[in-house]
Amino acid sequence: MIIQLTGNVRYQITLDPSTWIFDDRKIILEDLLRQTEDGEEITFNDETEWNRQIIEGETKPPTLKSEKKHKKRELLENSFVIGLAPFLEYAEAYDNEDAIIKFVHNDGETELAYKDRETFYAHFSNKGKRLHEDGLFDLLVVDEDGREQNRLEYVTKIEFQ
Repeated sequence: MIIQLTGNVRYQITLDPSTWIFDDRKIILEDLLRQTEDGEEITFNDETEWNRQIIEGETKPPTLKSEKKHKKRELLENSFVIGLAPFLEYAEAYDNEDAIIKFVHNDGETELAYKDRETFYAHFSNKGKRLHEDGLFDLLVVDEDGREQNRLEYVTKIEFQ
């Protein structure tokens, strides 16, 4: 099922959640909700040992075939979300930052400020399967610390006011 962004917008955008699984902007749900205490992600930039092992033949470098296999397994095992901010921005609200977005969902209607769009995520996949049979999604509102603040289940309509 598709959802159209309607209302007080310059462009009415059509969203098809079934295609988001192929979108490179999707995020693993657990990664979105997991943050370190100080908010900084821990990374290891020094890969010299790994490079030495590949060059000397101790370790086989990843191949395209093994990468595809890993990607497929990732798609079948993880839950995914996608940020809604780019889609909401493409619609170009006439009221700009003062716009209000009405989300129609299972429990009624909820109005959220357009200026908070960076915190809106569509949860569309759960453990490799569609979240809802007809392909619709739940809206997650996540704060800057990665904590889920609100969940609107089974969003059926998005309207700018």
